[in-house]
Amino acid sequence: MEEKKRRPRIQRPTQDSPLKQRHESGRPNERYPRERSEGKPYEPQERREGERRPWQDRPRNNDYNKRPFRERSDGGQRKPFGADRSGGGGGFKKKPFGRKPNPKETFHIERKPKPPLPTGAGMPLNKYLAHCGLASRRKAVEYIEKGLVTVNGEAKLEPYYRVQEGDVIYCDGQLMQVQERKVYVLLNKPKGLITTTADEHGRPTVLDLVDPHFPERIYPVGRLDRDTTGLLLLTNDGELAAKLMHPSSQVQKQYRVGLDRPLSQADFERISQGLELEDGPLQVNWIRYSMEQPKKDVVELEITEGRNRVVRRLFESLGYRVRKLDRFYFAGLTKKELPRGAFRELTQREIIMLKHFTGHPSTARPTKPELKDLSETEGEDL
Repeated sequence: MEEKKRRPRIQRPTQDSPLKQRHESGRPNERYPRERSEGKPYEPQERREGERRPWQDRPRNNDYNKRPFRERSDGGQRKPFGADRSGGGGGFKKKPFGRKPNPKETFHIERKPKPPLPTGAGMPLNKYLAHCGLASRRKAVEYIEKGLVTVNGEAKLEPYYRVQEGDVIYCDGQLMQVQERKVYVLLNKPKGLITTTADEHGRPTVLDLVDPHFPERIYPVGRLDRDTTGLLLLTNDGELAAKLMHPSSQVQKQYRVGLDRPLSQADFERISQGLELEDGPLQVNWIRYSMEQPKKDVVELEITEGRNRVVRRLFESLGYRVRKLDRFYFAGLTKKELPRGAFRELTQREIIMLKHFTGHPSTARPTKPELKDLSETEGEDL
C-alpha cells in the first residue's frame, strides 16, 4: 500500500520576514487561479470537428457500435404495470382478486372434528345430575342420599353409580337429561316478579319472562324479592351457580337504596364501621350518597353478603324504611344497555370472567335441598 504523500511544511512568517499578499477573504491568493497575463486577449477553446452528439444513455461495455438499432413494436409507448413484457406469454401478470388458493402455496392445518357431547354413559350419578343442570356435584350427592333420585324406577343411594346407556333417571319426580349446552342469561328484573321456578299462588315469576326464549332448563342464581329490581343471573351451570352463591367466593354486589328520609351523617358512619344484626355482624365494602339525589335519601353501597333480606334489615335496624332497592352490579356484570325487563346471554368473555372469579372449589353444604325452588335454599332475598 502506497504511503500517502504529505504536504510540504510551510514555515510561518515571522516578524522579520515580509508578509505575503492575501486575498479579500483573508486567504493567500495562491489558492485561486492565476490571473491572465496583461495584454493577452481571451480566446475560447476551439470546438472539435463535426456536429454535437445528441444526449443519450452511455453504451454498456463499450459495445455501442456493435449493437444494431431496432424499432420498438409498441411505437415507443411504455406498457402498463403488470403487462406481459416478454413478447409472448409467461410474463408477470397480476393475479385476480378472489382466486382459489394454490395448495402448494398455502399452509393448511387439518383440524380434528370436535367430539360429540356426552350422553352420560359411564358417568358417575352425581356428575350426571350436575350436567343436567340440577346443581353442583356436592349438592347432587345430598339429593341422592336423601332418596330423591331414582334410576329405572328404583331409588339409588350410591352417588358414584355409573350411569348406563338407556338409564331413565328422575329426581323428585322430574326427568333428568344432560343439557346440550350451558346457558348464561343476565336479566334486569322488573318489579313484581317472584324469583322462583314456580309459584304455588300462581304469581308471575322471572322464568315466565325468560323460559319461552330458551329450551334449556335454567335456574336463578341467588334471589331478589318481589319489590327488588336489578341484575339477576340465570343458568343451567350448577357448578358455577354453587360457587357464585358460596360465601367464600366474596362476590361483589352493589345496590342503590331509596329511603323514606335522608340518611343522617351519624348513621352513615355507623354503617361504614359495621353493624350487628340479629344473625351476626354485617360489614359493607363502601357506602356513599347518590350524586343524583342531593336530599341524601338515596345511597349506594357494596356488600359481599348473601343473607336473607340483608340490605333491608340493615336500614330497618336504624329506623329507616326502604322504598326502592335496585341491584346495578353483580360479580363484574352491569346493567349497561340492558333496560328494565330485558335480558341477554352473556358473552364468552363474561363467562370466562365469572369462571375465573370463582376458580376455587366450593365447600358449600346446603341444609335444605329442595329441587322445586333452588333459589330458596341459597342466596339473598333483598
